[in-house]
Amino acid sequence: MSTKVKLILVICTVFVAAIAVGSNMGFKLNYNLLTNAANNNINWVAVPYFDNYTTAENVCDDIGGDSAGDCAAGTITSLSYWDTANNAGYTHSCGSTKNDFAVTAGRGMQATVTAACSWKIVGSHDDSYDTTNGLSFITNAANNNVNWISVPYHSTNAAAEALCTEINTDCGNIATSASYWDTANNGAYTHSCGSTKNNFNLVPGTAVQLTVTATGSSGCFHPAHY
Repeated sequence: MSTKVKLILVICTVFVAAIAVGSNMGFKLNYNLLTNAANNNINWVAVPYFDNYTTAENVCDDIGGDSAGDCAAGTITSLSYWDTANNAGYTHSCGSTKNDFAVTAGRGMQATVTAACSWKIVGSHDDSYDTTNGLSFITNAANNNVNWISVPYHSTNAAAEALCTEINTDCGNIATSASYWDTANNGAYTHSCGSTKNNFNLVPGTAVQLTVTATGSSGCFHPAHY
């Protein structure tokens, strides 16, 4: 059984389904993990910058890996992230000790599940990313420069183009596209930065894939929020 420890939230806890509001807020999000007819049940997920998780296995335990968490045991089989520098996925199999990677603020992850369920994500934002810290982007020799990021749950950006604009302002016109994984339809949904086509809404708890042409300066992206 998961032993989820609730964070001590400095101001209060706000329950969000699709939109989060308020500055310096803590969050509890009931996030729906989905399946599809092709049984390729991958979900791109994003946790708050301050959260209950140290490693991938902590996330597995919280959802329901080798024992029940918010969902039944065996609901999540693996958790992954995209290792941009090496142009490859890095996967931890739930219940094992191999590849048990650290959960990192601002990095999106991929959860593979066996059944649909509701995962309760608890955390708060790290305001140091507004000024002192920042998210960095990575490129690689293959020029497949995709970066999975976590957007603050109370972001001022409602849709993908606004996110592109903010990143390009902060980091020097490096973002070319933003995508999310449409689990129900088993495919990526991509918006080209600077266009009006496929300008999808940003959803709290859903990771976004940014494709960039260069790294920009280290820690250049300071995601705005309410």
